[in-house]
Amino acid sequence: MTNRVAPLRVFLVEDHRIVRAGVRALLQAHEQLEVVGESDGGEDALERVAALAPDIVLLDLTLPGMNGIATAEALRLAVPGVRLVALSMHEEIEYVRGFLEAGGSGYVPKSAVETQLVDAVFAVARGEYYAPPGLLAQLARQARTPDPYGQARLTRRELEVVQGIARGNTYREIAEALGISEKTVATYRDRAAEKLGVRNRAGLVRWVLERKLLT
Repeated sequence: MTNRVAPLRVFLVEDHRIVRAGVRALLQAHEQLEVVGESDGGEDALERVAALAPDIVLLDLTLPGMNGIATAEALRLAVPGVRLVALSMHEEIEYVRGFLEAGGSGYVPKSAVETQLVDAVFAVARGEYYAPPGLLAQLARQARTPDPYGQARLTRRELEVVQGIARGNTYREIAEALGISEKTVATYRDRAAEKLGVRNRAGLVRWVLERKLLT
């Protein structure tokens, strides 16, 4: 008698009810996948994912309130073992890179959900990264392109925070613009300062201005 492999436990975060129902039906049609919970927003997802401890979280990037990237960052801190796959209407490379930097492992455009989502879930469950071939090719090209301004050592979110500081924005204004908390803004500021070897706000501002990164 063979032992049956337990299905992968999937949690779905999507604010559009019809889209959520379609994705749920697609997943439940596969015997090795089990949808254990759903949420329509990031704040609710944090609490429920922590309680349910699913294997995979499918996460819409365009959510009301806390956006998908901020939710991904918070989930990685709250539930370190969970693997994250983005479901996004955006196919620009900046969104892919931002999600991967936030701790994501897979990226599926909503236009390709029917053909790629199940493959992405299983790939991520195996510890692999997943994105459509065209987006992977763009990531590879960017990785080979020299960075003349030296900002590549910062993640996208760290750079956004430092740019906000250089513009004179308060932490509250930066937090509201990025959909994160003021405490998280301070964390990114500290990480950026450590990476760049500067000790204060003035050093961060000077680094941005010297590289003309406010345009």
